[in-house]
Amino acid sequence: MAFQAKKLKQSRRFQQVVDEVEAAILAGELVPGDQLPPELELKEMFGTGRGTVREALRVLEEKGLIEIRAGAAGGAFVTKADPAKLTEHLDLLVQARSISPEHIREFREAVEPVAASLAAGRVTSAGVDRLNAAFHKAEQALDTGDSAAFLQGDVAVHVTIAELTGNPLLTAVLKMVHEHVLGVSDNYALKGDTALDDNLEDLRGLVQAVADGRGDEAGQRAMEHVRIFHGRMTAAQGD
Repeated sequence: MAFQAKKLKQSRRFQQVVDEVEAAILAGELVPGDQLPPELELKEMFGTGRGTVREALRVLEEKGLIEIRAGAAGGAFVTKADPAKLTEHLDLLVQARSISPEHIREFREAVEPVAASLAAGRVTSAGVDRLNAAFHKAEQALDTGDSAAFLQGDVAVHVTIAELTGNPLLTAVLKMVHEHVLGVSDNYALKGDTALDDNLEDLRGLVQAVADGRGDEAGQRAMEHVRIFHGRMTAAQGD
């Protein structure tokens, strides 16, 4: 571990500790699994108080950069970056209504066709099995008239497609978006005698295109699926 601390200035000392440690992690001087020095040693390294060090460690843990473990073998350890942290922050924005359904539509139109195309280009036989299993679970739910389970299955299909891209950022963000869409769709988008059946058929074509490795078609079907879904949402809100 080649981490070298600098003596701190007086103002906002805990933030300066945070910045120093974060910079060391981003530069690769500290890597996942590395243990930070004990609090007393950090206090000496930074020339600051123990309370400042503890506050800095708390902030670093909240940011998902370190994990603080208790016990004799405990301490502060550098963690692997967790995309789920991004999901938590974006979900707060959605709940605070800083992100509207229109924002979600624009995002989905920009991102989901790309994700579907990437997934089609990278899918493996194991990935095809996972995708088909997710789709069949949604299909079975609809066959039994369980609309709530079908909506959960719909989300699982979209999340699986995101996972098949191999891109953890796409996976984390699309998972958050679909969980939010699921939360409002029962009230807005999927009303009507044929809405769920139509949605299933949209999904069927998308899943087949991804499974067959047809990237251009997968992207087009994803775009159509998003536009139809949000068209239903807009129409339902106007009723």
